[in-house]
Amino acid sequence: MAREAKRAREPWWVLIVIVVAGAMLGSVFADAVGDFTYLAPLARSVAFGINPPITLDLHVLTLTLGFTVRLNLSIVLGIMAAIYLFRVL
Repeated sequence: MAREAKRAREPWWVLIVIVVAGAMLGSVFADAVGDFTYLAPLARSVAFGINPPITLDLHVLTLTLGFTVRLNLSIVLGIMAAIYLFRVL
């Protein structure tokens, strides 16, 4: 019961940091195993976003807006593992 009370007080940003860390570790794992033929499906990724970025030039100030999200199986597995560890610990 004390564990549930502790979980309710944890801020939401802790989960965001853990999910981002899991995604980064999954990405590193995908880059590491991408050269092996039997693990290549883990590194095959899909990217979507704004490409090329949108640029607004005001001659005094230049604003550039753009983002790209890259997903692959390793990143998704890393996020799932990070969420599982967050819930267990």
